[in-house]
Amino acid sequence: MPLTVQQLLRGYETMLLIRGFEESIRKLHGRGKLPGFMHVSVGQEAVPTGVSLMLREDDVITAPHRNHGDVIAKGVPVEPMFAEVYGHVGGTCRAKGGSLHIASVAHGVLGANGIVGAGLPIAVGAALALKRQGGDRVAVAYAGDGAIATGASHEALNMAALWKVPLVFVREDNQYAESTPRDAYQSMPDVVRYVEGYGIPAEAVDGNDLEAVADAASRAVARAREGGGPGFLQCATYRWYGHNIGDVGAYRSKEEVAAWKARDPIEHVRRRLVESGDATTTELDAVDAAVNERIARAIAWAEAQPEPPPEWAREDVFSDAQFAPLAGWSAGAAEGAP
Repeated sequence: MPLTVQQLLRGYETMLLIRGFEESIRKLHGRGKLPGFMHVSVGQEAVPTGVSLMLREDDVITAPHRNHGDVIAKGVPVEPMFAEVYGHVGGTCRAKGGSLHIASVAHGVLGANGIVGAGLPIAVGAALALKRQGGDRVAVAYAGDGAIATGASHEALNMAALWKVPLVFVREDNQYAESTPRDAYQSMPDVVRYVEGYGIPAEAVDGNDLEAVADAASRAVARAREGGGPGFLQCATYRWYGHNIGDVGAYRSKEEVAAWKARDPIEHVRRRLVESGDATTTELDAVDAAVNERIARAIAWAEAQPEPPPEWAREDVFSDAQFAPLAGWSAGAAEGAP
């Protein structure tokens, strides 16, 4: 299903927002502004953006530790995400989750998970709940390529197929599990055929091509909505930087990194829009500038927020301790940031 010009422009803006957030936290962390650990997905923006273009607000997702792109594409604002990684009031999880555990139930983000593959069975449970509730909502389970070798992945694929739940598995295959190349940990030569062995329709797609991802996602999501059970997308992509914020990626050659950077998914969409005449460079430059301005405002707002009071440590411990998602943040407040 080809994307409309409006969808392409929205996808372009979303990918810019993801990259702007992640490039910013890399710089902020390097300046000693941010605590903790984080994993960025710069270069992989087309995968969650293409999938989310096919989702509704009431659909849900789970995400792995490299989650920023997944949750921004689903609609979580960057303002509370910046506050979360700062460890400040106004964060998505009240400064208790940090980069690895972003969650926002209000936006259908049931949580990112620092344990490889652990989000997949959680997504199966969520999809089973959606099926029992009726309607046509779907769940999406994002995971990195290394997750395929975990027991949780096998169990999730099996139970999703057995119960025919409305779930789409999205494998963000960036070629490495930490510093280990795929051929050193993955025995199956073809993941698509492997997944099909569970009775799940699977499709391989160029994860750096926004339109190709959205096209494949449209089929998998539509099938899930119609009661056809789970699907699986094998998305080949690449992270430009190391596994985590402190990894220089010395296990990869400069030539390999350069070759993948030449396939920048954002530049691909930009060229597509200009060459087709659907947008001018001036119009796209304006989008770039607007995103950069929003990122700058969001950082200023998040940095200005206070650290949580000590008594927060005793809150949200038990199930009866509820709190409002994104408490302390509003679009109006962020607009007023210096």
